[in-house]
Amino acid sequence: MEEQQSAPETPPTPAPSTGKGMWIGLIVVVIVIVILLAAVFGGLLGPPEEKTLKVGVVASITGRLQPFGPNNRNAVIMAAEEINAATGGVLGQPIQLFIQDDQTTPTIAHSAASTLVSQNHVDAIIGATGSNQCKQVLEVAKANSVFEVSGSCTSPEFSNLTYTGGWWARTAPSDSLQGAVAAYYAYHNMTKRRAGVIGTNDAYGRGLAQVFADKFAALGGTITTNSPRIVTPTPTTTDFTLDLTAVLDVTPAPEIVYLVGYPDDGVLMMKNFQAGIPTHSGWGNVFWLFSEGLFDQTGFIDKARNSPNNVNVTLFEGTAPAAFGGVYGPTYSAFESRYKARWNKNTTLFDDNYYDALALIALAAQAAGSATGAAIKSKIFDVANPPGVKIFPGMWKQAFENLSKGIDIDYEGASGAVNINNLGDPKSGYIVWGVNDTTYKWFRKEMFNETFVSTLAPAPPMPGTRGFVWEPIALTREETEA
Repeated sequence: MEEQQSAPETPPTPAPSTGKGMWIGLIVVVIVIVILLAAVFGGLLGPPEEKTLKVGVVASITGRLQPFGPNNRNAVIMAAEEINAATGGVLGQPIQLFIQDDQTTPTIAHSAASTLVSQNHVDAIIGATGSNQCKQVLEVAKANSVFEVSGSCTSPEFSNLTYTGGWWARTAPSDSLQGAVAAYYAYHNMTKRRAGVIGTNDAYGRGLAQVFADKFAALGGTITTNSPRIVTPTPTTTDFTLDLTAVLDVTPAPEIVYLVGYPDDGVLMMKNFQAGIPTHSGWGNVFWLFSEGLFDQTGFIDKARNSPNNVNVTLFEGTAPAAFGGVYGPTYSAFESRYKARWNKNTTLFDDNYYDALALIALAAQAAGSATGAAIKSKIFDVANPPGVKIFPGMWKQAFENLSKGIDIDYEGASGAVNINNLGDPKSGYIVWGVNDTTYKWFRKEMFNETFVSTLAPAPPMPGTRGFVWEPIALTREETEA
């Protein structure tokens, strides 16, 4: 524009009209170029991509894990709303959410993640609900430098930097911890020496079943079939008797079976087991221990007990992360109240973990000064772990102010401390639950606190960039959380 004003004066003879059109066209082009450059470098027409945090959510809104997916999604939405309201968003821009339903199907989870990356250009993905779906999301995320955080995928398969490439973290604990607790409890507390293991044919079932088998054998016990029995349920499966026979009718016979699965499969298996006791010698002497996938009062315990199944549930015992059994961190009750007020419903499993997943992503992007996947990856462990000013849910303005001054923070979430190691895994305490003989309701039978669990499955050292070192303490066991 300034160059046009300093041009020589127009000659007395009028220029042809086509010349005027040329100058007008040139002016328009110059203006467009200036605006586009301003948009790219100065944010005139909107913030640059690296300044706008875009988060995708892949959840089982429908399908087999539908009881979890919609509520987990709601927790992510609530976290984004709270941060946007308190601070205006990350790096001065509101957090943008894009949500996809994986229908509890791995191939659809892969397509959902691809859509979030190619069409929505997300920087991070939260999800998926199940470990098999998480594997598909990770495949897409890792290939596109997008950081993935899951609030519910617990398979030990993810505790592997060669596999994840460091593009992964979770706010729910790895089943490497649960498997160690279950094996310890079966061997020491129940004093069983021979165990069978059954797991569903997915990342969750295979992983946890193998961890239990390995830990039980390491303690001195015997896995009577040498390796876990892996079952592949289908929507039309009506009988698990052949699988039960393969695990139970062996020599020497197991004293206990650890089952890793989900409520519907567990109900059918227990029905088949009880029906087989009269004709299978020794089945009546076998105890069962269940994973947290079966820790469901309505869907497993009540359904197994009631007609037409009529299973004796009073000997049921199982393992589960402490939060599942009502042992929460100090901020959970406030989170629960806000969730009820926002959605007019009670919280479900993993909701607090999903809330914390969004919080960690937002804090990491703010700390990095950039909303790219690589930037989030570079800072997420720093904001999740000590040292630093402790930040609790709701303290978003204070968190951002500290980060802007270069002051370290340590986020303490709705689900607990969420101190994530270099594999992306948090720690957790665990409970053992039983079923009351009179009310047929679950109760907390044993408590293994976080410190003790850490001695059973010690994690690798944390990165030393902030001076945080993993130091397992002496082997002790307490009945309550430290």
